[in-house]
Amino acid sequence: MTEALEAHLRRQIEHSRRFFWHRLRWRAVLDYLPEGPPLSLLDVGAGAGLCGEFLGRDRPQATYRFIEPIDSLGQMLRDRYGADADASGEVDHHRSDVVTLLDVLEHQPDDRAFMEDLVGRMRPGAVLLVTVPARQDLWSEWDVALGHFRRYDRESLLAVADGLPLTVIETSYLFPELVPMGMWRARRKAARPSGGDADDAEFPDLPGVVNDLLYAVGTASLSLRRRWPTGSSLFLAATVGAWDG
Repeated sequence: MTEALEAHLRRQIEHSRRFFWHRLRWRAVLDYLPEGPPLSLLDVGAGAGLCGEFLGRDRPQATYRFIEPIDSLGQMLRDRYGADADASGEVDHHRSDVVTLLDVLEHQPDDRAFMEDLVGRMRPGAVLLVTVPARQDLWSEWDVALGHFRRYDRESLLAVADGLPLTVIETSYLFPELVPMGMWRARRKAARPSGGDADDAEFPDLPGVVNDLLYAVGTASLSLRRRWPTGSSLFLAATVGAWDG
């Protein structure tokens, strides 16, 4: 599963810069990045570093830093962004104004312990932005191949944050238009033995016109995201406060 995940993340370098899903997920993040004073963003579980690309394009005065546990990808990111951008050895993340955790939490065996440790390293006033796959009934070979432990709904995601010094600003479903496709993929899982191989972990190659159409549809649904009762992903935005005592 680690090999499939690494291959999936590496393919994003060439394949996914223009892929509608990544661009729309970034737009949700961008809503919480002010255009004023320069900020420092820490990308936890950075993968191929697409967040750094988008940040450099849309907030060129911002500082991008990352943590990436897969060695080969970490080295690629150090080569690209510099050794000083690697925050893996930090005791705390007090230098960071914003921390992103984009489709990372579902990979953690103990998501609560992971979140508690991360928030405990952040400074009061910092912003935490999280995305996760939504709806356990959409579980498929995609999740198996990528090493997911679970998918989430609002209640289960908020439960991970419960009791932590977080003020939740937003929990919204993303990509409601992709739910039918997810349901088809979940039924496909039941119709054949679950292989969970690398082929199940890839985004499809879409013709440009289809990709652009899905981006247009997704742009509309993203603008209304606080109203949707469902979606294939969940987005959480929160600010960090001080621990009691």
